[in-house]
Amino acid sequence: MRKLVLLVILFTSICIISCNSSKNSEEIATYTYQEKNVEMNDALRVKIPDWVEEGKICYGLVVQVTKEGKPITGKPVKAKVVQIDENSVKMKALETVILYEGPDRNLKGINKGQVWDEKEGDLYLTFDEAVEVLEKMEIYKPE
Repeated sequence: MRKLVLLVILFTSICIISCNSSKNSEEIATYTYQEKNVEMNDALRVKIPDWVEEGKICYGLVVQVTKEGKPITGKPVKAKVVQIDENSVKMKALETVILYEGPDRNLKGINKGQVWDEKEGDLYLTFDEAVEVLEKMEIYKPE
């Protein structure tokens, strides 16, 4: 009698598993993926340089500002273009930039690996180009 009960339970379990498996297989077989092509909107395209593309290594700006939005100090940061979205360019810092180093505090501007959304178009192909822009803003203080 025990063997018969175990046999019925085993048979029922196998039926349930195989029925669910076939439903999942059908669902997976009918699944379709439609890739969406994301492009920058026109307002962002005007700000972002033409050479910007995914995977490009370039320089961005790390700027310390007051509460009123007035820039105080800034430095270039080596970065990589990770993704281009409709409203921003996703950037990843390839180095840590410290804006101020003193005996009582360190003010980090950005950490290596940190990601940000660039919306202003402050991207430059070379370190010197980035420094030149900061010097024009009169906020670059070389170490």
